Amino acid sequence: MRFKCIRCDLCCGTGPNVVLTVFDVIRMAEYLGKHWRSFIHDYTKVIVAELFVYIVLRDKGNGECVFMERDREGRTYCRIYKARPMRCRLYPLYIVTPKSKYLHLDTECPGVGLGEEKSIPLKLVERYSYELAYQYKELVRLVVDEGIEPLKALEQILDRLWNEAEQGAKWADYKYIESLGTF
Repeated sequence: MRFKCIRCDLCCGTGPNVVLTVFDVIRMAEYLGKHWRSFIHDYTKVIVAELFVYIVLRDKGNGECVFMERDREGRTYCRIYKARPMRCRLYPLYIVTPKSKYLHLDTECPGVGLGEEKSIPLKLVERYSYELAYQYKELVRLVVDEGIEPLKALEQILDRLWNEAEQGAKWADYKYIESLGTF
């Protein structure tokens, strides 16, 4: 399909609308030189809805993503572009479910249909699907099966992944994620 980001801010300026995976949190925190706990405190809202926990990027109070900036010409850019969340890497595509073979296209994005034809980065889709499935399976296991309170379960998952990242896990390196492609 054809797509070219025109830096209009529809995706970054009308939020908060970016739900992060626990993997995103670790990568972004490391990129900013912060511990995951500081990153969560400074840049996100943690929402508990019944038994599920969602980590959402904060906005600046006006709907703009906390990491969205503008250059001198007024064009938007991402302050953490290299370590941006998986959802942002795939936009204007969305994963329907981690096991689905279908992607949703945000047809409201004005960049759809512009630019050169691009292939869907299947390796990135597969990795993102894995990360989504892992996060929700772990939350269900800890909250439903083991009876751990949702926020404590989230902390356990983040602590475990933080330790993996400190041991050099490949998934924690934003350069590895960049190598899987982008859209």
